[in-house]
Amino acid sequence: MDSDRLGISSMVRRFDAPDRVVTCEQGRLELITVGAMVIGRGSYGPGWKWSHAARVPAPGEPPPDHVGVVLSGRAKVVLDATDEIDLTPGDFFHIATEFDSWVVGHRPCEVLYLNGAERLVRRLSTTSA
Repeated sequence: MDSDRLGISSMVRRFDAPDRVVTCEQGRLELITVGAMVIGRGSYGPGWKWSHAARVPAPGEPPPDHVGVVLSGRAKVVLDATDEIDLTPGDFFHIATEFDSWVVGHRPCEVLYLNGAERLVRRLSTTSA
């Protein structure tokens, strides 16, 4: 919704009432629109893995470029099958290449996506609500 067109000078949104919810095995991605931005909150259970939840990219399809911050839990990210990154609460990240990631440990991992959540949704093998 375009707040400028409606004459609204401010907007408050919460994930309690998301615009869209996408679920996958052991994961959930909630999306809200604030102004012109789509922001996502991902919640992933122990054992969740991107390569199990996401479909294989189509030929020529760009990687799901995204920016986020880990709110809770831990995750491991592998870029180009060689570089490994450990993400813990408070870590901001930008991933602009093909990757794999998974939840580390027995606690769920929650991530706030500040940019690129729509790209992640397009790659997930999902059920949309």
